[in-house]
Amino acid sequence: MLSCNLYDAWGIHVDGDSVVVRITAPGGKVVLNERYYAVNGSLLLYEIGSLLEASMRSANLAYADFTFTLLDEDGETEDYCVVHTLYCDRFSVSTDTDVFLAENFLTTLGTRRVAPGSTTTLSYFAKAGEPTTATVSCLWRSTSEAETHAMTYEMPRPAMTADGIALLAVGQGDIVAMIAQEQGVEASSIELLSFTATVGQRSVTCYVDRSLRDDCSFQFRNCFNVWEVAAFPHITTAKSEVKRSTAVVNNESTFYDQSASRTYEVQTGALTYDEAEWLDQLIASHEVRRPVPDDTDDSEPYVSCKVLITDSTCEVSDGDEKPNSVKFTWRYADNRPNVRLTASKGIFTSPYNIVFS
Repeated sequence: MLSCNLYDAWGIHVDGDSVVVRITAPGGKVVLNERYYAVNGSLLLYEIGSLLEASMRSANLAYADFTFTLLDEDGETEDYCVVHTLYCDRFSVSTDTDVFLAENFLTTLGTRRVAPGSTTTLSYFAKAGEPTTATVSCLWRSTSEAETHAMTYEMPRPAMTADGIALLAVGQGDIVAMIAQEQGVEASSIELLSFTATVGQRSVTCYVDRSLRDDCSFQFRNCFNVWEVAAFPHITTAKSEVKRSTAVVNNESTFYDQSASRTYEVQTGALTYDEAEWLDQLIASHEVRRPVPDDTDDSEPYVSCKVLITDSTCEVSDGDEKPNSVKFTWRYADNRPNVRLTASKGIFTSPYNIVFS
């Protein structure tokens, strides 16, 4: 079940005056263990979905099995059931979850723009024994020609051993390398235009936008509590603020209790209706991160830092008269202004010792 469908009242028939309701998460973690007293032999439980979602967020789970157990006044088990729960913190009218999961990746954006050279990671729910071989179809052209070419290849992957979340990572570098090998040319002469990743009935199409940069993207947990990367045209304005108090000592003024902060205001370019609705999940996400360059470490050029979105405005129109746009303000979670430290990359592979003759 989708967790958004667990907000409806749960009716329980009670043989006796009271019953203990226990909900156990994976790993034996008890989410709820309370005694409830019946009225006319029954009781209603509300907000079960919010309890399960909070447990799944803390454990970074998108899918989990929760055990519901009813205990009588003597602590004996009266009844129990297992609820196979897929995280979804937004309202959905999907009445057939199996059909939805068989036809969709765990994202609401089926067509997207991606930065050149980036890797697109797609999550999906697969049942035990389901084949997970992916098919990638791409469009490309040579940098010296205007003609467009197509190529399709498969990514063999083992079948799922149990129900759960599977990941598909499609790297543009891997696609370009495969095209170059097949054509017998240098990878630098290949320009990737778009690609479509398909697993079973699931499909997502990505268009390579040369105006986007992977290091200016946002990583966030979407409404299914799985990671997605949001790369979109935008302009960022940095605003610094200093708060401090003034004291006068011996007729001389001085500052004390000083704190500095910096916020970043993002104004997106024109977005499609689907992109604007998708970015609304970024604004409401419980965890958002952003790559920060680290010039002091060649092995890890970027560090993923947590950010907080403090203010937002999302204007979405389903017509063609008005372009969609999203505006939001964010800051780093550590409450300190970010500073970029540079360092020499080094030109020697071994220590250089001057020898005088």
